[in-house]
Amino acid sequence: MMLTKKTLSLSRIVVVGLALAASIAFAGATVLAHATSLQASSKPSNTAEKFAGTWHWLFDGKSFATMVLVRNGSGFAGTVTPSRIALNDDGTLRQADAPLDSTPKRIAKAKLEGSTLHITVEDGFEFTASLKDDTHAEIKPQGAPANMKPIPAEKAN
Repeated sequence: MMLTKKTLSLSRIVVVGLALAASIAFAGATVLAHATSLQASSKPSNTAEKFAGTWHWLFDGKSFATMVLVRNGSGFAGTVTPSRIALNDDGTLRQADAPLDSTPKRIAKAKLEGSTLHITVEDGFEFTASLKDDTHAEIKPQGAPANMKPIPAEKAN
């Protein structure tokens, strides 16, 4: 019976060699996948790049404040010119202009969360800038009335 039945038998060395080769291939693939994910996470986000530039805050189609954002490592540096605004009862801007001293104020802190940039200016003024597209954003001061409509902003460059 043994003479007519063909069986495949692998030596112990071949089995150990196959197991070792499979382990090495799996470990190599794991290291490669980890290295690729680290490389992707170290690249600056496309959203952050869209925020970099000069932005004009608009009232009735005219600029009343300028925000300059420059990529600085993983964050932003830059300036914002001060402004004065007044609201209508419905939360829309009634007035927006620059004060007598319109010296730009340095951005003290900027943190990106999704497509919203949270900004604190050196004088303590805080606001968010939310991207609508590559050249348009909306500005919302912190502590503003709940019904305040966002201030439109347009990227100059």
